Order: sequence, then structure tokens, then C-alpha cells
Amino acid sequence: MKDAIMATYYHMCSTDDEPRHEYCPSGSDSWCKWRKSEALGENPKKIKHPAPLHPDVQTHIKPIIDDLSRNDLLQRCLGGHTQNANERLFNDGFNYILRVMNSLQIDIGRQCMSYKEKVDEQRMSRENRRSSLTTKQARQACLQELAKKNEFYERTEGLLYSPGIAD
Repeated sequence: MKDAIMATYYHMCSTDDEPRHEYCPSGSDSWCKWRKSEALGENPKKIKHPAPLHPDVQTHIKPIIDDLSRNDLLQRCLGGHTQNANERLFNDGFNYILRVMNSLQIDIGRQCMSYKEKVDEQRMSRENRRSSLTTKQARQACLQELAKKNEFYERTEGLLYSPGIAD
């Protein structure tokens, strides 16, 4: 996992003059064209690299990459005991994005803060509405009604669409 994290970073920093594919997976089925070319016995130097990350972006992202590849952090992923990757974004709301902006040393002004508050308020309001018992019951009733209609249509008209029906 550590190599995969590093591969992503160095692959995106790679240039024609300084290819950085030492962490990329090798083999003919690799997602990295450079390593794939090596495995197939072709000359990888013929491959043109897209524009790399800007050096300023590289400088700001490298500490984040190093942090993501810490052994103590990766240790928690062993055994498949990972959380939903989107859960943190949902729980923290827009604060997470502001922290990323702050770590990239992007100024956060009043307008950005008021936008964050508005987005978070709308998100919480929507989730409160969705989680209410009456809304859940209405959604379930609607889905049951739709399932009954579809079953009725299939009985009366026959199966009109499914994978391989035209074969």
C-alpha cells in the first residue's frame, strides 16, 4: 500500500528527462505505461510524459503523501478494518476542504467561510429530512408501489428488457 501511495505521487511528478517510476507496479498489465513498456521489452523512453505536477504543488503535496504512507496509519488498514472513505468527508462537512486549503496555504476569506456554513447547513437539513421516520416510510411505500407496478407490467406484457434478451 505504501508503494501504491508513493507510485501515485512520483508518477505524477515524472518527466521525460527525469522518469520516476520506481514505485509503479511492474508487468504487462501495469497501469503505468512506462513499466508496461519495460515488461513488453519495448523502449520506455519513447513514451511521452504528460506535464508533471507544478513544483509548488509537489512541494505542498509531498508532506501529505509522507503522512498517508506512515506505517502506524497503514497498520490500521490491515485486516480490512477500514472505514468508508467518504465517511470523513460527510461527517466533517466542508471543514475538511477548508483544512486542505489551509494546508496548501490558500487564504480562506469571509466569503469562503459563509459558503461553507451555507453548504453544511443545507447538507444537515437534507439529512435530517431524509432521516425522519415519516420520510423513510413514505420512501419505502413509494418503492413498494413501484415494485408492484413493475411486477404487474411484467406479468401482463412479458419481459421487455433484460441482458441477453435479443440473443
